[in-house]
Amino acid sequence: MQNVKIIIRPLFLTVGILLIPLFGNMYIDGWNWPWTAFAFFGVILFGAGLAYELVGKYAKAGVISGFVFGEMVAVGVIALLRYMNPNDDVAGVVIITFLISGLFFAFVGYLIQKHFEKTGDVA
Repeated sequence: MQNVKIIIRPLFLTVGILLIPLFGNMYIDGWNWPWTAFAFFGVILFGAGLAYELVGKYAKAGVISGFVFGEMVAVGVIALLRYMNPNDDVAGVVIITFLISGLFFAFVGYLIQKHFEKTGDVA
C-alpha cells in the first residue's frame, strides 16, 4: 500500500495542476494549449512529484545536498543563458534544467554518500 501512495499523490497533484490550463482552454479566449503541451507538462510534473516522493522516502544527507547543489547549478546555467541570449524565451529550458540538474546531482550525492558509508567516514 505504501508503494501505491508514492505514485498516487504525484498523479493527483499533476492532474490538479493541469486542470488550471484545461479550464483556461475552455473559458478564456486566446488561451489555446495543444494536447502536446498537456502531455509535456504532465510528464514533467509527474516526474518531479515522483522524484520528490522518492527523495522524501529515501532521503539521506548526500542526496539532499546534491539536489540543492544541482538547483544552484541550474540557477547559474539559466542566468548564463539569459545573459548570453537576452531576447530568447527560456521558459522550457528553465523547467528541464532544474529537473535534470537536480536529479543528476541528487544521484551524484547518493553515490558520494554510499562511498563514505563504505569507507566508514560517515556514520
